[in-house]
Parts: sequence; C-alpha cells; structure tokens
Amino acid sequence: MALLIITLFSIPNFTSASLEQANALLKWKASLEIPKKSLLSSWIPLPLNSSALVPCTSWFGVVCNDDGSIQNLNLTSSGLKGTLHQFPFSLLHNLTHFDLYMNKFFGPIPPEIQLLSKLAYLDFSLNKFSGVIPPEIGNLHRLTILYLYSNNISGPIPVELGNLKSLTDLVVCENQLNGSIPSSLGNLTSLNLLYLYENQLSGPIPVELGNLKSLTGLAANENQLNGSIPSSLGNLTSLNVLYLHTNQLSGPIPVELGNLKSLTDLAVFENQLNGSIPSSLGNLTSLNALYMHTNQLSGPIPVELGNLKSLTDLDVF
Repeated sequence: MALLIITLFSIPNFTSASLEQANALLKWKASLEIPKKSLLSSWIPLPLNSSALVPCTSWFGVVCNDDGSIQNLNLTSSGLKGTLHQFPFSLLHNLTHFDLYMNKFFGPIPPEIQLLSKLAYLDFSLNKFSGVIPPEIGNLHRLTILYLYSNNISGPIPVELGNLKSLTDLVVCENQLNGSIPSSLGNLTSLNLLYLYENQLSGPIPVELGNLKSLTGLAANENQLNGSIPSSLGNLTSLNVLYLHTNQLSGPIPVELGNLKSLTDLAVFENQLNGSIPSSLGNLTSLNALYMHTNQLSGPIPVELGNLKSLTDLDVF
C-alpha cells in the first residue's frame, strides 16, 4: 500500500515538472528566428490533456531521463537565430548535454548558465556569441567538454575555468579573447585538448601548463604571446601536437622539448626565438612536421635531425 501511495503522489509532480520545462522551451522557441521546414516544428504547444512525455518522445533534439526531466538538448546545425535571453536555465536543472553547434546565436552567454549544475557537455561553437566567457562557468564542476570556438567572444579567459577539474577538452579558439593565459589552467589535469589559437592573447605561456600530463593537443598559435617557451612543456609526454607559431615568443627553443616522444607536429615559426636548434629534437622520432622558420635562430642544423625518419615537412629557414 505504501508503494502505491508513493507512486500516485509522484505522477502529478512528474507531469507538472515536465510540462513546465516544455512550456518554457516553447517560450524560448518563440523568441527565435527559425527556418521554414525546421525540425523544430516538432516543438508544438501541448494540449492540457496531453502526456507530459510528448517532448521526450517526439520533440527534435530533446532527450529525457527516466523521470521525464529534460537531460539532453542537441540543436546542432538547425539554422536557428536568436539569443539565450529567454532560455529557461532555472528550470532545466537536470540538463547534462547542451549543444547549439553551428547556428546563428548571438548576444552574450548569460551568467545564469551556472544554474545548469549537472552539465557535462557544452558546445556553443560556430555561432556569433559575443561578450565575455562568464566566470560562472567555473561553477559547472561536472563539465568535461567546453567548446566555444568560432564566435565573437572577447575579454579574458576567466581564472575560474581552473576549477573545472573534470574538463578534458577546452576549445576557445577563433574568438577575440585578450589578456593573459591564466596559470589556473594548470589545475586541469584531466585535459586532453587545449586550443587557444587565433585570439588576441598576450603575456607569457604559464609554466603551470607543464602540469597537464594528459594533454595530447596544445595550440596557442596566432596570438600575441611573448616571453620564452617554458621548459616545463617538456613534461607533456602525451602531446601529439604543439603549435606556438605566429606569436612574439623569444629566447631559445627548450632542450626539454626533446622529451616529447609522441609529438607528430611541432610548429614554432614566426616568432623571435634565438639561440641554436637543440640536438634533442632528434629524439622526436614520431615527428611528421617541424616548422621553425622566420625566427632568429643561429648555429648549425643538428645532425641528429637525421634521426627523424617519419618527417615529411621540415622548414627551418
């Protein structure tokens, strides 16, 4: 009897919560410009006697969990234009996956995004978002994927992103970000990808990035970074790709880069690097591409580069 009572009492709550989420998404939809024949035409107003499960079973891009609460929202490549001003952040408290990849969203990313406390996957890339990366994203402690690339986002990379200890991919390239790379990113020890390229970042490369032992891709090229290449990057022994080209980096190429035995691509061209080419680069036997041209390097080309049997592209002049 007790089980029956619990079941009966839970049904109205489940129905009410699901309908509230659905109606809130409909209000947001009404604020958007939507192309004709859009898959979002499946988002229709719910009659009073309709099942609360309708959004879970028939709405494009919506996946619910077992209690009927919306868990995934995937609107990739849907031709949508609009903002997040009326998005129901406060109601979608079970959302784990939020994907707006390749649309025409504009305006700021609201700080209310921190209300999506269960979010693990966030992809707002290839839109026209502007304003700053809200520091409140640093409160999304379950986040593993953060893709914000190819937008019009400006301002600094928030120090608070260093709180995202579960993050594996941080991709904020092709924006207008400025200021320095926060040393707090060195806390992200689960990180596999750190792509910062094609922004307006300045200042030095933090030595703390040498803590990211799981990193396979580091790209900070086409910024305004200065100072030397930290020798601590030689600790990143899982690294496949290291792109630091087209900056204002100076000083020598660290001998320690010869520790990166998994490296396939090393590009440090178009900087102000000086000194000699380290013979330790001859240890990088997986290297396919080595680009060091347009610097102020001096001395001989090390004979050890002859060990690079996988090399297909070499440019040192």
